Amino acid sequence: MKVLNINLIISLSLFLVACSSSPVTSFYQLRPIEAAVPYSSQAKNLTLLINKIKFPEYLDRPQIVTRKSDYKLQLNENHHWAEPLKNEFTQVFIEDINTRMGSKQSVMLLKQSNRIADISVNIEVLQLDVNTDNLAVLTVKWSYWGNTKVLLNPKTEIKSFEFKSKNNTQESKVEAQSQTIAAFSEYLIDSLLAALN
Repeated sequence: MKVLNINLIISLSLFLVACSSSPVTSFYQLRPIEAAVPYSSQAKNLTLLINKIKFPEYLDRPQIVTRKSDYKLQLNENHHWAEPLKNEFTQVFIEDINTRMGSKQSVMLLKQSNRIADISVNIEVLQLDVNTDNLAVLTVKWSYWGNTKVLLNPKTEIKSFEFKSKNNTQESKVEAQSQTIAAFSEYLIDSLLAALN
């Protein structure tokens, strides 16, 4: 009986030690990236209306997703987004656009707007993750069209933006994902300005 009690005490002690040493969950946020070169006054005079931003369901979770292969994804239970990724993407994308266009009033969301914008944009994020080679990939499908005063042919495009993480830390990987959003914002502005010329 004594042996059984001793084994029970040892087992319980090991269980308590294992529970107390479980890894701490870390939380991460995407951040806007400063523009390297300011855009022309033509960009400052534009207003964009973001009608909607659609996100894939595989990103609708707190855990950060790592792409192990074309067919396999892994959820990281110890690394979480500080808030829903769609919210973070939207905030960072709008700030990146506004910084590059030189105006804090350049981009409006449909639910917040009562003004008529020059150009309307729909965005669908198809992929936003980092693979095992520390390559952050953002694949986006978007379409835009002008209002009655802006002569702009409607266009839909799909493009991927990639940025290599500086190292293997999760913080560096999130920074690389932020860089892909900045690259998308720059490409979108370039596309709009080219279409207007």
